[in-house]
Amino acid sequence: MADELVDIYDNDMNLLGTAMKSQAHREGLWHKAFHCWIVNGEKVWLQLRGKDKKLYPNLLDISAAGHLGTGETAKMAGVREIEEELGLDVQEDDFVKLFTYRLVEDTKDMCIREFCPTYVLNSRWNLSDVVMQQEEVDGIFEADISQLLELFGGDVPSIKITGYMRGNNKIVSKTVKTENFVPHGQNYYLKIFSTLERYTEK
Repeated sequence: MADELVDIYDNDMNLLGTAMKSQAHREGLWHKAFHCWIVNGEKVWLQLRGKDKKLYPNLLDISAAGHLGTGETAKMAGVREIEEELGLDVQEDDFVKLFTYRLVEDTKDMCIREFCPTYVLNSRWNLSDVVMQQEEVDGIFEADISQLLELFGGDVPSIKITGYMRGNNKIVSKTVKTENFVPHGQNYYLKIFSTLERYTEK
């Protein structure tokens, strides 16, 4: 996990100062992270985290996400993260704000407290256009939003997703369960996918 200087906030999102990201995660200091869900019609992209990542390796996650460096806006971070992780060129005006989510996750090594400005991005690419960031991204997949809602709502035990693994230009299918996703929590995923479903129905 690359370390970097991030802005630190109180519980009401008032700026307090700066700290290294590692310190923020170690001490549970509030900071900001960009979340972006890329949609293509009624489907949403899912990123497969690198198998060598320290946190949640080889699990499905947000289409693109990353921390805001000190003084950086969420959209600035979004342009940078999507280019780094997926090799796609986006502009700040491409992002549509959904909400800011308060993410609280405790692991044996980390105490994560993040304000997460969360955006949707309409895809103008194919999955095959993605250039995966080495050691960070091992796959890129898409899934039906309605099926993801059924999965996290407990209506079905598993769903099928399709996409590409790193180093393989042939499309593959996977059967996945909720345990194959980063454990952001059922409420998080239900909020995200229900919001995305309403967005795509507009």
